[in-house]
Parts: sequence; structure tokens; C-alpha cells
Amino acid sequence: MLTSLWFYGGVGEIGGNKILLEDAETRLFFDFGMSFAQKSLFYEEFIQPRTNSGVRDLLKMGLLPKLDGIYRQDYLKMEGIEDIVGHFDRSDYWISRLKSYQEYTEENGEPFLKGIFVTHAHADHFQHISFLNPGIPVYCSKITRCLIEAAYDLSTSGLESDTFKWRKKTLGQLGSRAYFPGAPKISSEEAQERQFITFEDNETVNIGDTSVRTFPIDHSVPGATAFLIETSDNKKVIYTGDIRFHGRQSELSEAFRDAITGLRPDALIIEGTRVEETTLDRESQVEENIRDNVSQCPALVMVGFAWKDTTRFLTLKNVAEETGRTLVISPKLAYTLNKLRICGMTEISDVEATNNIQVYLKRKGSMLYSEGDYVLTKYDAGYSVTWDKADPSTIDLSHYNQGITALKIRENPEQYILHLSYYELNELVDLEPEVGSIYIRASSEPFDEEAMLDEKRMIQWFTHFGVNSANDHRPIQIHASGHMSHSDISDLIERTDPRVVFPVHTEKPEDFQAISDRTRLPEIGRSFDL
Repeated sequence: MLTSLWFYGGVGEIGGNKILLEDAETRLFFDFGMSFAQKSLFYEEFIQPRTNSGVRDLLKMGLLPKLDGIYRQDYLKMEGIEDIVGHFDRSDYWISRLKSYQEYTEENGEPFLKGIFVTHAHADHFQHISFLNPGIPVYCSKITRCLIEAAYDLSTSGLESDTFKWRKKTLGQLGSRAYFPGAPKISSEEAQERQFITFEDNETVNIGDTSVRTFPIDHSVPGATAFLIETSDNKKVIYTGDIRFHGRQSELSEAFRDAITGLRPDALIIEGTRVEETTLDRESQVEENIRDNVSQCPALVMVGFAWKDTTRFLTLKNVAEETGRTLVISPKLAYTLNKLRICGMTEISDVEATNNIQVYLKRKGSMLYSEGDYVLTKYDAGYSVTWDKADPSTIDLSHYNQGITALKIRENPEQYILHLSYYELNELVDLEPEVGSIYIRASSEPFDEEAMLDEKRMIQWFTHFGVNSANDHRPIQIHASGHMSHSDISDLIERTDPRVVFPVHTEKPEDFQAISDRTRLPEIGRSFDL
């Protein structure tokens, strides 16, 4: 039986990677991410998939692959549902025609899918795992597992939140005090952890007759991995995941490139986010540019960057030390750093023990800085999200007791660099930044219409408060990408010398045809035999 590749996401778009490798009876997914671009065609903040519709809405809208044997039973056909809806003409409202992982396994004696390998902890590569059966093993690096756990801890409950843990949906009845006692309702059981299997750097994982070798690489989130797959019929497939050669750990990507040089794999699945870009950006240049702006600013400095981007955190930490300022980070970032430190990420130190780092304490709830204001978002108050009223020792108020408030920052704003995302701009009301304050956006440029609207809204905030007055109130853009440039892509293809190149994670896959005449453009739901 031939080795086949199927592409169910990441085709002609940035993100949403879902790549299925079929090797005889062994099937493995490589990434199972959310496509922000495809989802935004139908949904936005106030229009979301209906929570208790399971996967049916997303399947109907083409946002999930229509495959038997991979999804959760409770999301396709909840136990006992037929007894309740049997009198309706349209049972497909509640019962999917797809076979669940459980049904497929019972009928065929073995599961359809043997595992999912996740390259890194960005939502566009792992988020849709929430819909898959929890019995399917998820293989990833230890750091990726820690970040997925942190993302779960920091998320609000919802349809796409059951990633690290999952809550089984069950049918029940309303209680005696309800308006309609005994009426059916859907409930969620206590959360259970999924089956995560972590691998070491440069380890070979054997699943049946298929082997997967792991390579640590550099990306804008730690723990990223590339894979070399060797199949039962001696085919070799390389999947780069998202990779760059200009970050703080570029030596990891270079070691991966050296290891696959001259390998001549049967297929190279390669990301191409920046295939059009020739600019070579470097994190060292980001640090220098931010330092120059901070040094010249007589007031508060605010910087926006992703809360999982530990590279950018370390850059800002260096800048704060060099300019004599205190770096004030968001509670989400503080929680994540603490999780990574516990997981053994040696370059992350204890935030509470670091002199020039503090955690920002927001006003929320009653707006009185009351302990009770942080019960619903416990990470805002400290490092625990599992408080138990019966056990006060589980309550962590580290940020509440030792953090820094807007009131304190306003006393001497020139002493601080504040980590502030777009979604936290309403903190400006409390911060009241004085004229001369600046905002540096150390994350990606807006790339779609929705992001451009966000940019206009951001400028309105800055205009109102006099921020970035020397830059027409626009954010100061300083960033280094998490992805390869055109020259790095060309070099990697030339060195690897693959028989076939499959470009993914790019809006311009056709540009690869000018780089290699072996390029084949993947298509959604179509198989490619090797």
C-alpha cells in the first residue's frame, strides 16, 4: 500500500494546518489547528458556533474535515439523544452521519487514527484537538505540552477550549426548582486530561512501522519541533512546521537544516508565510531598536506582544535592565513563564525573585482592588487557577500582594515598560499616560481587514490620550517574524533536494513554483501518493 498525504488545512492560507499521513494501516495527523482565516469568513466575536451543537456547525460550514473515526462521541451523537429527539423529522440536527472514534474502532477492531504530532503551541496548529476523541495520543515536546496546558488554564470555557483537558457532554434533566422540572438539558462532566505523550529532542518515536524523528527548531514560541517521518515502504517525509533562522535560538534551526541536507526526501512539507519577503530581520535588531526608543522616551513605555512569545519577553527584559526601568508584564505572561520554569525551561527565572520585573494588577469586578474581584480569572491574582474554598492553601494571591497597579505606575511612569496588548487598551483610562508616552507594537503587522479596523481603533485610543504624538499616534512597529524569509526557504529546499515540495501555511503557494519545479500545490481533501 502506498504512502499518502492528505491536506485538510493550511492550504493557501496562513495557519489551520491539518496534514494526514497514511502509511498502510497507520494514520497520523501532523498538527490539527484552527484556521482563523476560514473561521472569520463566517464567525466573529459576536457570532460564534453554537456550543451544544458539537461539531455539526463546523462540519456544515466546512471548518472541520468530514472524516470518520476521529471525533468525540459526545460531539457527534450524545448517549440517549435518540430517546429525546426521536419524534422530530430531522434527526441530523442532533445526530451526525459521521462515525465517531469509538464507533469506528468498535466496527474495525482498531482505531482509524494512531496519533497527532503537534509542531508547536500556536492555536492555528493545535486548537481543534478539542474536537477529537481524547483517546487519540497527542505527541509533542515537553515545552509545547506546558504551553497547551497554560493556554487551557487561561482560557474561558467554550467549544474550542477542550484541548489539554476535556469535559464530556452528557444528557440530564432540570432539577425540581427549575421552571420545567425534568426537562432535558446538556451538562458537562468534570474535566479529564487528554493523553499527551512528550518526546525528547532528536528522539525517534515508533508507531507501528512508521517512525517519526523529532528536531527542535526556533520559532516565535518555545518548544517548536520539525519532523522527519520514515514509512513502512521506506518513504521519507519532512515537515518543517513553522521555523525561522534569525531568532535567539537560530542554532536549533541550523542544526535541523544540517541534518537534512542532501537527504533527498520523497516529500518536503514546508511553511511559506514569508515566501514573498526578502527582508532579513533579526531579534538582535529588534532589541536595539526598542532600546533606542525607550532611551529617548521621557514618559511611560508600553509594548504589545503575544503572551506566549518568550523570545520577545527576554528581549524586553534585557532592554529594561539596560535602560534602568522595571518591566511590568501581564498576568497571562507571568502565569506562562512560571509554568515554563517549572517545566524546566532554564532561561526563564522566577519572576517574583527578579528585581526589575513586576506583574500588573488590573482593576476589575467591583473595580475596588478587592480580592473577590479575581475569583473568575484567578491567574490575574496569582499562579494558581484551582482555588478550593475548603482549602485556603490553594489560593494564590502573589500578583495581588506583590504586583503593581496603575496608581503606582502613574507616580513615576518614566521608570516602567508596560506589557499591554490591544485587548487591554482600556487600562489607559487608569494609567492616564502623559504626553510623550509611547506604544511599541512588537508583534505582527495587521494583515487583514479586521486587523486594519483594530489598528484604526488603537489609533483612536492613542490620539485621545496623546500617545505616540510624534508618530501621528500610530503604534511604533518593531518586530522580527517567526518565519523564514524567501532566501531561507530557497536555501532549505536546495539543501534538502526533495523529490516533491508541498508548500503550506502560506497565502502564496504558487510562488514556490519559481523556487522549485518539483512543487506540487496541495488541495483540501485530496490525497497525494508518494
